[in-house]
Amino acid sequence: MASSYINMHPVDEILSSILVEAVPSDDQLIADKIFETIKVPERSGTLLLETSRNFMGAGAGLDLRTAPGSSRPLIGGFDRSSQTFMIDKYSAEDFIAMEDIADSQYPGSEEARAAKKVARVMKLNKEKRAADLLFGTANFGNDTAANEFGGEFDDANAEPLSDLYDLKNTIFEGAHGINPDTLILGHKVFLTLAKNPEVRGFAGTSSAGFASGSRILSNEAVMQVLRDVLGIPNIYVGSARQDTSVPGATSSEGFIWTQDSLFMGILKGSDAIVQKSGTVKGMPVAALNLVYQDMLAAQYDTPDRLRRHVYGEEFNKFHAVDSTLGRIITSVVN
Repeated sequence: MASSYINMHPVDEILSSILVEAVPSDDQLIADKIFETIKVPERSGTLLLETSRNFMGAGAGLDLRTAPGSSRPLIGGFDRSSQTFMIDKYSAEDFIAMEDIADSQYPGSEEARAAKKVARVMKLNKEKRAADLLFGTANFGNDTAANEFGGEFDDANAEPLSDLYDLKNTIFEGAHGINPDTLILGHKVFLTLAKNPEVRGFAGTSSAGFASGSRILSNEAVMQVLRDVLGIPNIYVGSARQDTSVPGATSSEGFIWTQDSLFMGILKGSDAIVQKSGTVKGMPVAALNLVYQDMLAAQYDTPDRLRRHVYGEEFNKFHAVDSTLGRIITSVVN
């Protein structure tokens, strides 16, 4: 029966386009931006990962000076690694009573409205999965701001830019000389940076058009300071919110990304090559977005013609690759 319905109601291109359309608050979603996306031909496969240490020189004690007639010195190496992956399917569905379709006085079609509801549910779920991976302390090395920096960013005389610069150097040294390229800030952490005197000192003064005192800087001004000072090109703020209450209960909203945490690491530059077999070759990064099928939508009617169902589905996996290439700091602000 399920197979026959798929044949009778194939993928709906119009609903699929509605599914990926943005609603006003979609600009807060960052899950599709932060990872390097790798499109794979099979749901399961193998990651073949190079070892960065193979490119850090031959080590101490090896003299490359070669005497006449002598053999060339042989350099050592480190084994490359592999990981298997299985891409998960994510889907959601809504339905409309046939009478509601016929009687609706609201603008737009009921099917389009249902598709947008489904899309929003799936996008927020994807955002939550990304947050759980990159802000999940079980996945990467982590510590509190008090231990890592000696205090929180909203302490008196705090110097968060200096603290973040030191964190960048820690990751740089642990990643065999590769600089982190991504910084993700919880919403509250970002607001604290926007009012911090050290950040304001790099942004400019009131004579240059900036607000005086401790008034908040614009989002873009803060972003530009972070990019300029830290040299990290990809900076994101986890500001998305979702309803956390069960259906039918009073609405209760919360932030998807932990407000007082941050992640810094290497999420770009895998230079991945995908083979027909599904094997992916690349340099190590902290995590990847492996995609088998992009989000699509379709609709079908129940056999008794009482309801029209609209569904969406996608196949992807946010896959943690190397836990040493990222670091999480918690309790960054009070």
